[in-house]
Amino acid sequence: MSNHGPIVWIAGTNWDGVAGTDKRIVESLARVRPVLWVDPPVRATLKTAGQLWARPGPRGTDNAAGLERVSDSILRLRVTVLPGVTRPGVRRLTALLLDRAITAALSRTGWEPDAVVVAMPLARFPRRTPGSKILYLTDDWLEGSHLMGLSRPVIRRVLDVNVAQADGVAAVSEAVLNQLGPRSPSVSGKVFAVVPNGCPEPGPAAPSMGRESTACLVGQLNERLDLDLLEAVQASGVEMVIIGPRTDRTPAFRRRLDELLEKDNVRWVGRLGADELQQQLRVHGVGLTPYAESAFNRASFPLKTLEYLAAGLGVVSTDMPSARWLNTSLISLQSEPHEFAQAVKATLAGRNDGDQERLRKEFAAGHTWDARGLEFQRLVAAAGRPRMTTPVAPALEPLPGGSS
Repeated sequence: MSNHGPIVWIAGTNWDGVAGTDKRIVESLARVRPVLWVDPPVRATLKTAGQLWARPGPRGTDNAAGLERVSDSILRLRVTVLPGVTRPGVRRLTALLLDRAITAALSRTGWEPDAVVVAMPLARFPRRTPGSKILYLTDDWLEGSHLMGLSRPVIRRVLDVNVAQADGVAAVSEAVLNQLGPRSPSVSGKVFAVVPNGCPEPGPAAPSMGRESTACLVGQLNERLDLDLLEAVQASGVEMVIIGPRTDRTPAFRRRLDELLEKDNVRWVGRLGADELQQQLRVHGVGLTPYAESAFNRASFPLKTLEYLAAGLGVVSTDMPSARWLNTSLISLQSEPHEFAQAVKATLAGRNDGDQERLRKEFAAGHTWDARGLEFQRLVAAAGRPRMTTPVAPALEPLPGGSS
């Protein structure tokens, strides 16, 4: 462990959920500093309601409900709150309970954070947590409010408050950062940065030379996908393997997706673990990023595109700003159904081109999660407030009471 101080990371996703931007960057940061990961608040039940009013005890006592170790350098905090977190009164109480729980957890560990990161649409910076305040927009939360089932006006108000209080602001894309308006550090005193999604470390440079003539789609299956593109690929006769959970909501989309998944040349395998996913990516011939045209998608930075390249796969993607930002000819950009399907076929024809596979992996090596972690470290350092002393990260000792 280095002498970097701890980070409190108020996450937008549950630690046990689909591993996305939050979790991947935290895993990278945790290589050099301790991290307190804070899950999105959990609504109280009759069984857990008593935890709402538990008073934080002195340092070293075992009363920080929901605190557990998930790795040598990551502690996870789960906080119970009242239902209805979007209501004004409950929202204020939720902020208070979150603040109390984080304070209790830090007291228990003896940590003094270098920074607190808010990466959740409805969370505000805790009032009593020391360290620089970093706001990290992991998606276009305003345009995606309906997908998350949240109120856009409430997200807007919380976002405005957090931007005003932040020492540093990061976003996964330039488009998301542009939502915040003018951002001159000389005027605002803040540090701004684009920290996009990354990918796993690419495997050995040697090509597989045995890829199947199959197209692969990885990710959540929902209304963000352009079914016109997928239906065109299916109609062209290409075999498709679809990997990921269904999170669709609207009846019309659900019916079309049902029909697609029932086709003879389409195989849906559901959600896979990280190791199983990498095994799948080693055998398919092309990866698909078929996103629908929407403001939310234009501002997003899909994880799957870089994951395909890291595995040596050719990629056919919707023509999106994030794909153009990567600035590489290794990705075929097509947004019309017929052209998309033809690009898939053309990429499959060269699926065992060893030189291309090597170039894809070499390109992805510059965009790994560890590379993104270094970018985030620089943001934390640049946003850091002057201190009398530089805190040294304490070693992670066993939690009091034997919890792990």
